[in-house]
Amino acid sequence: MEIECILKELINIIVPLFSMLAALASAYAVFKTNQIAKSARDFQKNTILNQRQIELVGKALEKLTIYNVWCKSGGAGDNINYHDSDETEYESRDEAFLKIPKDLKLILIKLSSYSKELEKQVNDFQKGFIINEGDDYFIDENKISEKVETLRVMLDNHL
Repeated sequence: MEIECILKELINIIVPLFSMLAALASAYAVFKTNQIAKSARDFQKNTILNQRQIELVGKALEKLTIYNVWCKSGGAGDNINYHDSDETEYESRDEAFLKIPKDLKLILIKLSSYSKELEKQVNDFQKGFIINEGDDYFIDENKISEKVETLRVMLDNHL
């Protein structure tokens, strides 16, 4: 009888301890699950942002290359009439000459909004390259090849 009482007392003591351990294990599992879910959300968010950043750098590279080939005096595409193609949004070489620097500036502003590091890279990129005169923007044609290469490196390194 005495052993029975001791066993009952022991069970009455052990069961709440096991329940407490199970509750702690459950709380820990919920905590870890939330951490994993947050990591997955952050990864998805960063992937989407990185994709948009890559898209913007690609767009800037495309615009700069069109400018280099079509608008720059003596460019390789000097004799190509891009405005006759469905591949360009500019009506003429003169329009492209005036709009591409503005378009490029706007793309860079969008790109710089994603992080302080990108903002610094964009500011370094455009310093002395995109020149503002009143309402107009111009590109320093002597730096185009260097800037095209910089954009290509950014794309290759995924920013």
